[in-house]
Amino acid sequence: MVWSNGSVSTRYTSALIALGYFAGGALLYLLDLSALVSGYSDVGWWPRLVVLAAICCAILLRRSHPLLGLILGTIPLVVDAALGPSVSAWLAYGDLLYAAVLGGTPLVRRVLERGGVTVVAAVAVWAAIDMADVAAGVLVAGVGTLLVLTPIWWAGSLRTQRDAADAERVKFAALARVAELDQVAAVGSERQRLARDLHDVIAGHLSAIAIQSEAALRLGDKDPARAIAVLASVRANSVEALGEMQTMIGLLQSESDAPTTAGRLGDIAVLVDSARASGSPVAVVGAPPQGLDTDTDLTGYRIVQEILTNATRHASGRDVELRFSAAVDELVITSQNALGDRPHPGTGHGLRNIRERALAVGGRASWQASDGQWTIEAALPIAGAR
Repeated sequence: MVWSNGSVSTRYTSALIALGYFAGGALLYLLDLSALVSGYSDVGWWPRLVVLAAICCAILLRRSHPLLGLILGTIPLVVDAALGPSVSAWLAYGDLLYAAVLGGTPLVRRVLERGGVTVVAAVAVWAAIDMADVAAGVLVAGVGTLLVLTPIWWAGSLRTQRDAADAERVKFAALARVAELDQVAAVGSERQRLARDLHDVIAGHLSAIAIQSEAALRLGDKDPARAIAVLASVRANSVEALGEMQTMIGLLQSESDAPTTAGRLGDIAVLVDSARASGSPVAVVGAPPQGLDTDTDLTGYRIVQEILTNATRHASGRDVELRFSAAVDELVITSQNALGDRPHPGTGHGLRNIRERALAVGGRASWQASDGQWTIEAALPIAGAR
């Protein structure tokens, strides 16, 4: 059943409740069981039924406007008190108190809870003093508790449970939203990682293949031996690219958390040979330490691969110095080469990938152009080095 304010089902429900109270109250009048005090005035059925009907009409607002219904129901209740308070009227009014506490604002709830206790206690004391009988005061307090305080406390208890349930739903919705955002962030991070790996695997090898193919075509019949050597390097790059792509596809199809495709700093000779075959003389100074942890080792390999790819693309034929220097807890990879006369336009993905890879393992990377030289420096932690 729908309980939203103003809905058809809510109006029907309120009407049925009002009709039930009216029928029950009329029956109490008929059986002469509705008197609350000894001075009950016998004014006949019709005035009593009119007062009861007025209170029951206010019950029609119990869901849509509970506070207004309580206020409107108070007017005929005062008339009932003047005629002599009746059980029928107070039972119907108790539903208005219940609805006001359950559907009203927190302020209305506090006022009715404290005001109800105060009024019942005051009337009980007044009755005990007026009748000089403590038992009368106790009886009034009991009746007031039953007809006034019980509906208020019952509605307050339900209101507390409902508010707690609403708070839990809000909390659950917030947690679900956080989980959704975490999932989106995780997917975005994974996509970035895959993009970096694809860039390293595809762009690096294809760039070398393109440069080396151009060199082989340029050499042609002029230097067949060197052309064959360049074509051998082209084939080696093609085979290596194919192997890394197969490795990456295998990782994507598996459920393992392997961080990336194959490649270690110990294997950089292949990268250096490929760069040399592309026409870029490469000098390697120093060597990476042994026993690096997997993340740092893989990251260093990819950074060197990107450095040499950039050098062969943007400064083909220029000398490249690749330097490794290790401290206690840090490996610094530095590359330096002369700027090309007409460097190839780039997208900047390679440099961003170098920085992102370094940051991912707790390192840093920077680059600059100065005095016709292009310098890249990447510092990686080597906590796992022996």
